[in-house]
Amino acid sequence: MSDSAPSTGNNLSADELKFIQDAAEYLENPSFLMRLADMFGKPLEWLIQGIEKISPEVVNRSATAALRAALSVAIATIPEASRAQTHESPGIAAIGSTPDFWHKVSVAVTGTAGGFFGLPGLCVELPITTTIMFRSIASIASQFGEHLDEDESRMQCLAVFSLGGPGEADKAMESSYLSARLGLEKLISAAARAVAGRTAEEIAIMVQKGTAGALVNLIARIAARFDIVVTEKVIAESLPVVGAATGATINVAFMDHFNRVARFHFGMRKLERKYDARRVQSLYLEAVRKERESGSIRILPAPDRNPHS
Repeated sequence: MSDSAPSTGNNLSADELKFIQDAAEYLENPSFLMRLADMFGKPLEWLIQGIEKISPEVVNRSATAALRAALSVAIATIPEASRAQTHESPGIAAIGSTPDFWHKVSVAVTGTAGGFFGLPGLCVELPITTTIMFRSIASIASQFGEHLDEDESRMQCLAVFSLGGPGEADKAMESSYLSARLGLEKLISAAARAVAGRTAEEIAIMVQKGTAGALVNLIARIAARFDIVVTEKVIAESLPVVGAATGATINVAFMDHFNRVARFHFGMRKLERKYDARRVQSLYLEAVRKERESGSIRILPAPDRNPHS
């Protein structure tokens, strides 16, 4: 069945249903924070306490600059004529499951360099790392049938940096992931319209100068969530036990986290195109409820550290 021909049938495969269940478990959890805690064999509270020691202004400026740099470079270097790849076989469980080796090596190198300079080096290291991750996210998006020559798809790639982990869940939805998506829909559409018909060079200039209001608003909204994960990364890299080598390990975990978010996000979008979107989201919410009842989803409020949120 083609992605462009939605079906209202209930004939999702076992792999597709399992994919939705896995997506609910990962996207509703504070995944990166728990990954770091497990990495150091420490409780989550150990990392949360360190958040107060990090300057939110520095993190926010770095996160915003990183998102702008990533979007500028990606728009200029992703071929405008590229078309989405179709993957009817293998099944959805196999798509995007193997991260690109060179992307992982690249972020490990930047993490090693960043480990030597700590917080002062964040403004230099983060834009490079984020740009590499953006390219990896775009590759995953293409595998799930997204057309990277379309502005809306590129904005969806950027939106991945604000998805997954703790967040405000709409009471009607009871899902932080779906709530975040809903909150970004209008901003993504407005940003896509703002850059429509522009050349890559023109868009890059607009991003760097902040002359496109819709694009600025979208980046600010995404940065409000992205800087929470950036803060967690900085805390871990700033701990006494962390050296350059561990900085590389953290960067690989950092990239792996957003690759997983991208895989589940674009996988959900693929299923929504293949079947009825309401049906797929209903199954996702059902999976969320089951995960919460089983205790698989851990509720961990994230501190509000961003003045824009």
